[in-house]
Amino acid sequence: MLLTAALGSALITGVAGGTAAAAADSATPASIVAAAPTPTSASEPDAVTEAPVAPWKPPAAGTAAGTPRKVKPRPIAPVKAKAKTQAATTGWVNPNPSGRVTSCYGQRWGRLHAGVDIAGPHGSPILAAGSGVVVRAGDAQGYGLAVLVDHGNGYLTHYGHLSAIAVHEGQRVEAGEQIGDEGSTGHSTGPHLHFEVHQGLYKNPIEPTAWLRERGVPVPGCD
Repeated sequence: MLLTAALGSALITGVAGGTAAAAADSATPASIVAAAPTPTSASEPDAVTEAPVAPWKPPAAGTAAGTPRKVKPRPIAPVKAKAKTQAATTGWVNPNPSGRVTSCYGQRWGRLHAGVDIAGPHGSPILAAGSGVVVRAGDAQGYGLAVLVDHGNGYLTHYGHLSAIAVHEGQRVEAGEQIGDEGSTGHSTGPHLHFEVHQGLYKNPIEPTAWLRERGVPVPGCD
């Protein structure tokens, strides 16, 4: 009889304690964090359909999970002499001059690969292809950490899979200025820059290497 009473008392105490803990949890505000997308080889990393029209929309409170991304300003590294000279001559530069093309614009894995992949050492400086204004800078789902620059001439350039971002929205950048570091964030199989050019508005991609070549910037590998 004493044993039954003791067990009943312990059960009541446990239920009450669990109810109190649940109430305390529900009273604690949920923090908003940027979810880190899990890389997967089963999906197309840079397909147009990977990112919605507004990929930088933050998650709703309490729905995000995973490790928050660390996005912090970084010192602007000196632009290499070649890129600096090219910017002064043509007004445009190769956004990842230390890399080489590993995948071109076009159909890939049954979807449109909407840009060119240029791979170099992890952490290589990524440069603004031309002068303009940063209109987006942050987590862009499948693109990982990304920057979108409006050049004010009817074209925008998009830089994806960065490991760090060195600019902020609204900032004016010049051709050849460092905007971030090469990385492998988002849906990516290894360190590289995914570079896109959009005509008129974002989500209207065109072939980027021909566009750069027309502006005096050769990017061998997609001729």
